[in-house]
Amino acid sequence: MRTDVVVVGAGPAGLVLAWLLQRAGVATTVVEAQAHDQLGKLPKAGIVEYRTVQLLTAEGLGGAVLDFAAENHRCEFRTADESVLVDYGALTGGRPHYVFPQHELVARVATSFLDEGGRVLFEHRVTGVEQDADGARVTAAGPDGPQELHAGVVVGCDGAGSAVARSLAGHVTSHDRRHPQRFLVISAAMPPLVGHTIYAAHPRGYAAHMRRLPEVTRLYLEVPGDQGPADWPHDRIRDEVGRRLGADLGGVELPEVDVLDLRTRVTTPMQHGRVFLVGDAAHLITPAGGKGMNLAIFDAVELAHGLVERFGPQGDPTRSERYSATRLRAIWRTQAFSDWFLRIMTAPPGAGDERDGFGLGLREGWVSSLQRDPLLRRWFAHAYAGVDPE
Repeated sequence: MRTDVVVVGAGPAGLVLAWLLQRAGVATTVVEAQAHDQLGKLPKAGIVEYRTVQLLTAEGLGGAVLDFAAENHRCEFRTADESVLVDYGALTGGRPHYVFPQHELVARVATSFLDEGGRVLFEHRVTGVEQDADGARVTAAGPDGPQELHAGVVVGCDGAGSAVARSLAGHVTSHDRRHPQRFLVISAAMPPLVGHTIYAAHPRGYAAHMRRLPEVTRLYLEVPGDQGPADWPHDRIRDEVGRRLGADLGGVELPEVDVLDLRTRVTTPMQHGRVFLVGDAAHLITPAGGKGMNLAIFDAVELAHGLVERFGPQGDPTRSERYSATRLRAIWRTQAFSDWFLRIMTAPPGAGDERDGFGLGLREGWVSSLQRDPLLRRWFAHAYAGVDPE
């Protein structure tokens, strides 16, 4: 089979990219390991930045396919002794976050793409990617046996374990860091405790409360690096999260508890020849600040414009060849913010027994500074909400 672009992975980045390419008339095939009925089922990220909404609206996805209505204007920092509410929406001139769960975004863009005749090979796992001067070749294993796709370009949007990224070994450099912290990621069957995000810098460790759906809330709980869900029965989770957040979780059901090891990675460059990497296939970021899906969408839109020019009437590859250089500046800036945010909110290695007075003092000092320093608060508001200062 021959096509202009093969997109590997039907997550937010892959689907936004494919949707934009299809709209522009660029022949695109998406290869996805999951079955169709599983796509968009797994709750993940849920915070969409202001500038991401503006971008998607300008590209024709916002409003028509994705209705961004649920706004989040404030976040609260809780320590053992005080609570600091930061109204970042007001500090940025009325530019909030939007609460839009990633799995719903995936489901809606996928439906629109397929309704307009888009092609997705579901239940196909990529087994190889090769390229030469004339194009690229993707092999994939599916229910009906192996498939071979020939394309002008291959784009890896297939996440942290990207098969497409592995095909570039020796041509790109992976800058990796593993943080010592480990989080339990908890889906709680309850309305949000309050109408905003809560970050708890508690002597016992970090916890967080994130709005998702009217009856679903996402919680984070920092745990020792050698522990996982098996070490944390639901009663223990409810008690510990409640203690750190200063809330009573009572008998709240916890239908999903997963573990997240905090890793960061930036691949440079994010392309080689006819193969490009987008989103988690190119870079991982900690969940601090909710930046991952937003970075991936910006990658996808920038590359889409480059590929439309490449496969358009002028056949101009210039913008696509600059894709990596264009995106890496913003990616490193965002990594820097997320790394700072993680460090001010989580305990250093070995904490959790309430004896690390220095680490706790640093965290409380940062929270106090956010309350008392208007310049720090303004900088935080713009970086956090995804608003470029005027």
